[in-house]
Amino acid sequence: MEDLSSSGEEQRDASVSQFSAKHFGFTKEDRVRRSSDYKRITKSGVRRRTAHFTIRLLGNELGRTRLGVAVSKKVGNACARNRIKRRLREYFRLRRDIFPPDTDIVFVAMYGAATLDSKQLFSELDRFFDR
Repeated sequence: MEDLSSSGEEQRDASVSQFSAKHFGFTKEDRVRRSSDYKRITKSGVRRRTAHFTIRLLGNELGRTRLGVAVSKKVGNACARNRIKRRLREYFRLRRDIFPPDTDIVFVAMYGAATLDSKQLFSELDRFFDR
């Protein structure tokens, strides 16, 4: 007989949960954090656009793909801006394997991005990165 947790799900093996946390985590090293890095990516990076985002891509020597997010006040109020940032981080976290390796990626949200729900945002970015 299987042990079930209070939520009705099977308890996971410790090795599986460690792998998941390591693979799907989003640590400080996965983020573009410095202003100088944002400026370098903006100046030298390749710019691509979708309907609601400008995406800047620039290779790095760090051995990992990093994410940066920029959302201006023109997009919406603080709640809407934070929601967009959370959804973009979640997209990056779950779909890290589709991004080019050793690349800094900065998403700049444009007007109208606040109206997207998670499914629409994911499908828009999936269409972009599947090219």
